Amino acid sequence: MSARSGPFDPGPEDRATHLVLENAQGQLSLWPAWREVPEGWSVRFGPAPHGACTAALEPGRERA
Repeated sequence: MSARSGPFDPGPEDRATHLVLENAQGQLSLWPAWREVPEGWSVRFGPAPHGACTAALEPGRERA
């Protein structure tokens, strides 16, 4: 049996694997970079490595 990565697994640290999305209500979401951005959401940060995206989700952190 082989292990498969899910869409929210960190992946390689040196690869831009994720995005931080934002909706009209200001809610943020971690999203895999290879998936289509859902309607009503826009890219707030990334693509960037998983760790950088999770750091961008921390309260008080400035997002680009």
